[in-house]
Amino acid sequence: MIEMIEFVFHFSPLSAAILFVVVFVTISLACLYLVQRFCKSLLFNEATDYGQIFASAIGVMFALILAFVAVATWQNYDRVDDGVLKEANSLHNVYRNMGAYPEPFRTEIHELIRQYVQHVIKDEWPKQAHAQQDETAHKLITHINAVILSFYPSNNREMALHHETLRIVNEYRGLRHDRITGGRPNLTPSMWITLVGGTILYLLFLCFFDIPCFKHHAFMIGMFGAFVALVYCLLVVYNFPFTEPGAISSEPFQNLLEYWKLE
Repeated sequence: MIEMIEFVFHFSPLSAAILFVVVFVTISLACLYLVQRFCKSLLFNEATDYGQIFASAIGVMFALILAFVAVATWQNYDRVDDGVLKEANSLHNVYRNMGAYPEPFRTEIHELIRQYVQHVIKDEWPKQAHAQQDETAHKLITHINAVILSFYPSNNREMALHHETLRIVNEYRGLRHDRITGGRPNLTPSMWITLVGGTILYLLFLCFFDIPCFKHHAFMIGMFGAFVALVYCLLVVYNFPFTEPGAISSEPFQNLLEYWKLE
């Protein structure tokens, strides 16, 4: 599956969808030809009505499984996307709070935060596309947290500000953790085995119907293959939130650097 993701990585969303449709339709028609050519004695000649009943029942179950998995994958993608925006906002709040701290502590933290954001954009984001964590970014945010903890408030105003800053820093680290864990594949290998196995079994079942016109049968099988291809394309794209062609952008962090330049 990882190899498939790395291959799809080079395509645009439209190109990836077309690729999936072509591959799935080709496989579907090949299965139909092989079944009709070499398994004629097993075709549903006299039990077509019963076969249709079973096909409808299996189709409903198969559609429910696909729908459930697709919705769960999309919800995870949407949650991670929303979390990235919240993470950037939380870091911005830390940066703004540091503006009320005395010098040279304020300038030191501002520089560390900008350095951290630049590293997240340039180094950590590409690694997330391969579900990898960047150790340098982790060390940077840990260092920032340690430096902030080292500040000793000299009055009640600074103490209240410092407590609020520490709260936001802890909130940010939680959001960062959610981004790292949420960027990992949402579908496990066992789920993929179930989906692929169910697709193959249902496809073969449809191929065993004895339809007088082979062209009509091929058209219906091809349409089934195209539909399943689009669903699988959706699953592959959104199962890896930080991988192309539907990768979550680092734009919220890029906007932070641009906004801080204006301050």
